[in-house]
Amino acid sequence: MRYAVFSDVHGNLEALTAVLEALGNEKVDRYLCLGDVVGYGADPSSCLCRLQEREAVIVGGNHEMGCIGKLTLEWFNPMARAALLWTRDQLSFTDLDALRRFPLTTTEGPCTLVHGTLRHPERFDYLVDLAAIIDILRLCQSLFCLVGHTHVPCIVEYDRLHDRLLRVLLARDELTEVGFVNDPHRMRYLLNPGSVGQPRDGNPLASCAIIDLENQRLSIRRVPYDVARAQQKIRQAGLPEFLAARLEIGR
Repeated sequence: MRYAVFSDVHGNLEALTAVLEALGNEKVDRYLCLGDVVGYGADPSSCLCRLQEREAVIVGGNHEMGCIGKLTLEWFNPMARAALLWTRDQLSFTDLDALRRFPLTTTEGPCTLVHGTLRHPERFDYLVDLAAIIDILRLCQSLFCLVGHTHVPCIVEYDRLHDRLLRVLLARDELTEVGFVNDPHRMRYLLNPGSVGQPRDGNPLASCAIIDLENQRLSIRRVPYDVARAQQKIRQAGLPEFLAARLEIGR
């Protein structure tokens, strides 16, 4: 079984198209999306449609919750707020109904999916320090805890049985691949695939991940896409200039 894992598409159709094409060459069996399909980018409805066509398992992110009124717009910074108001107007009633159906957490095989954290998924806290990460890995009942939200790809390996952190990897290269121990009684792995549509780790390439159960490998991959076209669409839509400019620097 091979799972494709990705997050934070943010309405960037050019990035999502490139990622799905790359993943299609990897004989993926199941697509897992960790939220924020919409927001910031110029193609929210088209991105949602692409994932629905692949029957992706999707959990809700803060931008979905903002669109459907389950998270106050005061939670967002002014640029994100402006993008959300624009995004709402682009989505059909059917699209909005689909967003309402996204759970905040779910499980798929050996994976637990959440956008922010398992401790309080409705708060959309950013999982950025090791103490919080270890807390989540102690809480997680699956071998893999899949999280998004930070837009920074990483892999954390934790020995739950001996309460010991074994490895932390930040994945800035075009390919980061490691083995894993398929022992859910003892081991936990936190996997953040980074962001498809708005990377923030200094690498502007779209980011995604693959879990290969048969070969016991985790990989995070970076995929080039047409950044200029995505920027052009953002500017033509009248969205904040910063949302276009940041795509070429990955910040």
